[in-house]
Formats: sequence, structure tokens, C-alpha cells
Amino acid sequence: EIQQKYPGNIHIRTMDICKESSVKILQSLIEEMEGVDIIFINSGYGKQVQQLEPEIESKTIHTNILGFTDIIVFAYNYFRRKSSGHIVVTSSVASVRALRQAPAYSASKRYIRHYVDCLAQRAKHEKLNLKFTTLMPGFIDTDFIKSDIRYPLVIPLDKAGDIIFKAIEKEKRAIYLPFRWKIIVFFWNLIPQWLWERC
Repeated sequence: EIQQKYPGNIHIRTMDICKESSVKILQSLIEEMEGVDIIFINSGYGKQVQQLEPEIESKTIHTNILGFTDIIVFAYNYFRRKSSGHIVVTSSVASVRALRQAPAYSASKRYIRHYVDCLAQRAKHEKLNLKFTTLMPGFIDTDFIKSDIRYPLVIPLDKAGDIIFKAIEKEKRAIYLPFRWKIIVFFWNLIPQWLWERC
């Protein structure tokens, strides 16, 4: 719909970041656009599970870790050659503490957060003009969370979009959305591990 409204400005490719072809597809898109200043890695997968299911855990790891890593390594090296750029990634509040309801999702979102922290440190060491933004949303009202489960602090998609846009525009290093999650996370981190494991 956006492309129909602005046919000369919108370029689209479809890719599966779990496949090796994703990097080549992204590269061809960037070439068609004659370069980019921001790469936003927002793909992700995960489910709350009652029983550990190998298929769900494996798909989560392939998407959130292996696929993510291929794209962000490409993005970092692309901007390194340009000497500037902005990488935006979506982690989650689930990255803060281990969550028994979604082991692979929680662990993989922590991986994303930690990996970006490493790249930010690396860019500083290499004296590169690279910006990084890590988004840590709670629950956004999309099909991703549609189920019988009642989620806390759900925010509408359009409100989440506004928050994300402003964070990218202001080159924020990291944000929780909504902001109340930052307060919740503060108290989560005060809970001793032995007690957290009983939650």
C-alpha cells in the first residue's frame, strides 16, 4: 500500500532470514536503492510453550540467532565500509531475565541485545561513526501475541510505531516500550537468582 502511494520511493524484497540467500537479497535491495543509512533488523520468532517442543525451540534459534547474525554481520561490514550508518534491532524485555515460559525466545533475545552491545564497543574501538539502537518492547497488539493468554501492558501497534520512529530519529542507544517496562525491569534485577527460579 505504501509503495502504491509512493511508487518511486519504496523498494521491496521478500526474504527468509533463515536461508543463506537473505544476505544476497538484502545486498541487491541496497544496490537498487543506491545505498542506505539505516538497517532495521526486526524479524523474530517465538512462542510461550507448556512443553518443550524441539520444532519451536529450533525455529526460534534459527530465526533469532542464526538468521539475525547473518544480517547484522552484513550490516556492520556494510556501514564499516561507508564509515557511517545506523543499525536498529528488536530485542525484548524477555531478554532481561530467564523466562521459563519461552526458553529459546528469552535466551535468543538476550543474545541479540548482547551482540549489539559487543558491536557498539567494537565500533568505538575502531573509531567508526556507527550508531546502534536496541528496542526492548513488551507486548504490542499484533497477530504475534493473539491467543487466549492475557498479556500485561499491551500497547497499540500505531503507538509502538510512533515510539520506535522517535527512538530511531533521536538515535537512542536503547529503549523499553512502553517506558513502564524500564521500571519493572529495574525491580526484576533486584530479585536474587534463587528466588527468581521459584517464580
